[in-house]
Amino acid sequence: MILKNAFTYLSIILLLVSCHGDKQSIGDEMPALYPAPQTLAFNIQEGYLINPVTGKIIQPILNSMGEPIRTGVPVPAEGKTIHPDSVALPKIIRAGEPKVVPHNLDVFISPVNPNIVPLNIESQNTFTPGADSSSFVLVNSIGDTVPTGVPLAITGRVGPCFQPQALKALPPRMKDITSIHMQYLDVAQGMNSSHVLSIMEDGHGHLWFGTGGGGVTMYNGITFTHFTEKEGLGNNIVWSILEDRHGNLWFGTYGGGVSMYDGKYFTHFTEKEGLSDNHVRSMMEDSQGNLWIGTWKGGVSRFNGETITHFTEREGFSNDPVNSIFEDSQGNLWFGIDGRGVIMFDGFSFTHITEKEGLGNNYVRSIMEDSHGNLWFGTGGGGVIKYNKETFTHFTEKEGLSNNSVRSILEDSHGNLWFGTEGGGLSMYNGESFRHFTEKEGLSNNFVNSIFEDSHGNLWFGTEYGGVSIYNAESFIHFTENEGLNDNRIRSILEDRQGDLWFGTWNGGVSRYHGGIITHFSEEEGFCNDPVNSILEDSHGNLWFGTTGGGVIMYNSLTFTHFTRKEGLSNNNVRSILEDSHGNLWFGNWGAGVTMYDGDTFTHFTDRDALSNNYVRSILEDRQGNLWFGTYGGGVSMLNDETFTHFTEKEGLSNNVVLSILEDRHGNLWFGTYGGGVNLLKGETITHFTEKEGLSNNIVQSLLEDNNGNIWISTERGLNLMVLDPESIQGEAFFPVILNYSLLDGLKGLDFILNSVLLDRNNRIWWGSSKSLTMLDMNRFKIPVDPPEIQLDNVEINDQFTDYKNMNDSEGLDIGFNSVAKFYNYPLNLELPYKDNHLTFYFSAIDWSAPHKIKYSFRMEGFNDNWSLPSVETMADYRKLPHGNYTFKVRAIGGALKWSEPFEYSFTINPPWWNTWWAKGAYGMASLLIVLGVVRWRTSQLMRQRRKLKAEVAQATLQIREQKEEIETQRDEVLASNEALEDQKKELELIVENLKMTQSQLIQSEKMASVGVLTAGIAHELNNPINFVHGNVNPLKRDLGELFSLMEKYDETLEANKLEKVISEIDHLKDKMDFYFLSKEIISLL
Repeated sequence: MILKNAFTYLSIILLLVSCHGDKQSIGDEMPALYPAPQTLAFNIQEGYLINPVTGKIIQPILNSMGEPIRTGVPVPAEGKTIHPDSVALPKIIRAGEPKVVPHNLDVFISPVNPNIVPLNIESQNTFTPGADSSSFVLVNSIGDTVPTGVPLAITGRVGPCFQPQALKALPPRMKDITSIHMQYLDVAQGMNSSHVLSIMEDGHGHLWFGTGGGGVTMYNGITFTHFTEKEGLGNNIVWSILEDRHGNLWFGTYGGGVSMYDGKYFTHFTEKEGLSDNHVRSMMEDSQGNLWIGTWKGGVSRFNGETITHFTEREGFSNDPVNSIFEDSQGNLWFGIDGRGVIMFDGFSFTHITEKEGLGNNYVRSIMEDSHGNLWFGTGGGGVIKYNKETFTHFTEKEGLSNNSVRSILEDSHGNLWFGTEGGGLSMYNGESFRHFTEKEGLSNNFVNSIFEDSHGNLWFGTEYGGVSIYNAESFIHFTENEGLNDNRIRSILEDRQGDLWFGTWNGGVSRYHGGIITHFSEEEGFCNDPVNSILEDSHGNLWFGTTGGGVIMYNSLTFTHFTRKEGLSNNNVRSILEDSHGNLWFGNWGAGVTMYDGDTFTHFTDRDALSNNYVRSILEDRQGNLWFGTYGGGVSMLNDETFTHFTEKEGLSNNVVLSILEDRHGNLWFGTYGGGVNLLKGETITHFTEKEGLSNNIVQSLLEDNNGNIWISTERGLNLMVLDPESIQGEAFFPVILNYSLLDGLKGLDFILNSVLLDRNNRIWWGSSKSLTMLDMNRFKIPVDPPEIQLDNVEINDQFTDYKNMNDSEGLDIGFNSVAKFYNYPLNLELPYKDNHLTFYFSAIDWSAPHKIKYSFRMEGFNDNWSLPSVETMADYRKLPHGNYTFKVRAIGGALKWSEPFEYSFTINPPWWNTWWAKGAYGMASLLIVLGVVRWRTSQLMRQRRKLKAEVAQATLQIREQKEEIETQRDEVLASNEALEDQKKELELIVENLKMTQSQLIQSEKMASVGVLTAGIAHELNNPINFVHGNVNPLKRDLGELFSLMEKYDETLEANKLEKVISEIDHLKDKMDFYFLSKEIISLL
C-alpha cells in the first residue's frame, strides 16, 4: 500500500514539473504613429461652448467698437462706396528698363556642334586567342611564369574574418552654400577614409565603400562597419567591389589581390593562388556567371568558380591597366585600357578601338551603355565619347563638359547621364545640355572617382578626399541671392500667362524669371521698394501687386499704376488680392477690412459693415461664387450675395486666426490657422488636423493642392504633405497620411512665409521661406510607399561585444549556438546559462528614401508582450531575464509611415541545475523518500507506543478491576449503612413528629411552657446528628458519581482505537479523584 502511494505521489510531482502554460498569441498589428483626426458637426445653430481642440472656454468676438459679433447666421453686408470724385487719380509711372541680374538658376549648357567622327573600320585590329598570339610571357611579381590562355585550377585561401564593432554614424552634413539636396559623409561623420574609390549596394540594402587606405566600409544609414587588413581583408586599398549572383562580395585590392567575403570568412585569391596580378583595378560578373578581373599589369582574367583563364598580350589582349569592364546588351564585353583605348570581346576574339579608329583618346577610364544602346567612354583627357557602333561623338569642355578627364559614368533612373571628372566635379547630361555640380553647388570634392544610384534613386559620389556625397535629385532645389535673387525672402509668387515667374520680395521690388534671365523692378523702374505681399494677374493680363505701405500697384507691361488710400484704398497695407468671377478685385487689408474695386469705384467693408474682423489675411472664391475671408481673430467670413456669415470657434473652428484658405477638387474647404492647425470643412462636418495628428507645427502658413489631389501644408516649422485617398476623403472615416519634411529632407529653412506658394504649369511647386525660394519638381518627386527593411545586427551578452565567428575561451561565455548569421554578428539557436541573462540587441532598418525618419518598436515574447513606444533608438537592453524560451521581435516604420514585418530572434536561457526538470524530479523523489521514511518511522514509533499503551492499559485495567471490586464492596457497605441511616432518620423523624404532637397538646395547658423548653432541647439534640449525616452523605454522593464515570471509562478500554484518548481521560479522572480520602470517609461513615 505504501509503495502504491509513493508511485502516485511521484507521478503528480513529475507532471507538475513538466507542465508549462501556453501564452495566448498576441497580434502583431501595430497602431499608427498618430491618432485619427477629430471630426465634429459644423454647429451653426447652438454653437460650442468649449474649443474642441484646446479645451478652453470660447469667448465672444468683439468688433473694433466693442460690440459682439453675431456668428453662424447671415447678417446684411453694407459696404461703404467711395465716389471716384472724392479721391485722387492714381499715379501712373512709365516702367523703366529692369535690371538684369546674373544668376545660377538651372544653368544648362547646350553643346554646340560636337565633333562627330566615323568609325575607321579599316584600321581595326582583331585577335583570336590561340590563333593569333605573340611571344609575350606573363611573369608575376614573385618571378613565377604564369600560363595564359588556358584554364587553370585555382583554390582560394580561406581566412578568418574578425568581426569589427559597428560605429555610430553621425548624420550627413550639407554645405551652407548648397542650393540642392546634396549631403556628404566624411571622416568627421565616421568614415574610415575620405578617399572613396568604389561604391556598391548589396542585396540587403547596405552600401559598401571601397577606400584608398581605409579598407572597405559597410554603411546602413545608422552605423559604419569597417573591414581592414586587421579584420582579414587582403589590402586596405579597395579599387573595385562586386556582389555576385550568390550574394558573395568581391573586393579588388591594390596589392592584395581579390578578397571574397561570404558573410563569414574571407577567401583570398592572389598570385600565390594563381591570380595574374595582385593589383586589381576592375571586376565584373557577366551574364554567364563568370567573374572578370581586370588587373594593373596582368591583363584580364576569367574565373568560373573552379578555373581561371588569363588573357594578356599573348592572347591579343593587353597588359596595360584595365580600368573598367562592361557587358553590353548584346553580351559583348568592353574593356577600358589605360593607353590602349577600348577592347571588345565577343566571346571569341578581341577587337581594339583606339584613336586611329576615331576614339579620340586612348586612356579610357570608364565605360557605360545608355538606355538607347549607345556606349559612352570616359577618357583621361579627351572628355567623354559617345559611340553608336558607327560614329564617335566627342564631348569636351568646349561642348559643355566640366572637365576632360572623366573617371566614372552612370545613367540614372530618369535617363540622365552623370560624368564624374578629375577636378571638374560632376557633369549631368540630359540628352540636350549639360549641368555642372561642383563644390560650389555642395559637392564635397571635385575629384569624383565613382558614381552609384541606390535602390531609392539617390546618387552616391565617391570623391578623392571629400568622402561620399549624396544627391537626392527628387528633392528640393533652393534659390537665394547667390543664384541671383534680389532677396532670399520671397513673400509672393505668381506665374503669368506667358509662363514667366514673378517673385515679390521682402526688401522691396519684384523679380521676374523669363527665359533663363532674371530681371528686377524697384522704385527706380517705377515700382516701389516696399515688401510685396501678394501678386495677381487679372483676366485682362494686368499684374497687381499688394504691398506693405505702398498700397496696390498695377503693371500692364508698359506702366505702373499706383493705388493708395488717397486713390480710394481703405488701407495701404494690402496682404491679399483676388479677382472674383464678376471681374471685381478684392484687396485684403491689414487693419482696414477688405476693399472691392470694380474698375471704377472702391467699396470698403469693415467690422462696422458686418465684417467679422478688419485684419484680412486671405481671400478665396469657391465654386458656388461665395467669397471667403480669412481674418486675424474673427475666424472666417463668407460673403454670399449681400450677406456675411461668420464662422468661428463657436461653430467648430480650432482657432479664430485663419491665415490661408483652399478649396480642393471635391469642393471641400481647408482653413490654415495660427495655432490650431488645419481645419477641413466637408459638408456639415469639420475635421481638425494638428501636431497631435502629425503636423509639424500648428501655425499654418499656406495650403496647396497638387495635381495628384494631395494637400501641401507649409508651417512655421517645416513642410507637410497630406496624402489623400480620393475615396476615403469622400467617406466618413477619413484618416490621411501626413508626411513631414525638414532640414534633413533637403529644406534650407523651416519657417515658411504666409501664402507664398505656387504650382506652375510645369508641375513644379514653389515656396517662399525666410532662407530661400524653394522649388520641388513634382515630375521627379516620389511619395515613399515601402516600409523599411529591418535587420538584427548584433547581440551582446552581459554588456560585452563578442565576435561569435571567432569565439575563444578567454571571453568567459559558456553559451551554445548552431551557427552565426551571414554578414551579421548574432548566433543562431542561442542557448545561454542562467547567469548570462543580460542581453542587448542592436538592430537597424534601411530606407534610403529617408533614413532619418526610421523609428523602431520591439518586444520580448516570454517576458513582456507589449510593444515598446516607437523610438529612434536602435538597441534594446534586457537585464536579469529569468530562465525560459524567448523571442525578441523588432519592427520599423519609415518615411512611408508603414510598419515593416517584424524580425524575430528566438533564444533560450537555461535554468540553473537546481531548477532543471531532472533536478525538480530528483527533488520530488527525495521528498517522497523522506516522506516515506518519516511515515515508516512514525508508524514504528506508534506501534511501540501502542504496545506500551497496551501493557499500561492492561496494568491499569488490573488495578482498576481491583479498585472496582474494592469500591463495589465499599459501595455495598456504604449503601447498607446509608439504608440504616435512612431508617434511623425515619424513626427519628417519626419521634420528632410525635413529640411535636405531644407538644401541641401540652401547650394548651398551663404547664406546657416548661415542657416546650424541654421539647426544644430534645429536638435540638436530635437534629445535630441528622445534619451531620446529611453533610457527609453529600460528598459521598459526589465521589460516587465520579467513581461511576471511572467505571464507565473502564468499559471503553475495550476499544483499541481509543487507547490514547481513554488513557488520557482516565489519568485526568485519577488526578481529580482522592481515593485515599474517599476510602477513609467511606470507612468512617460505615
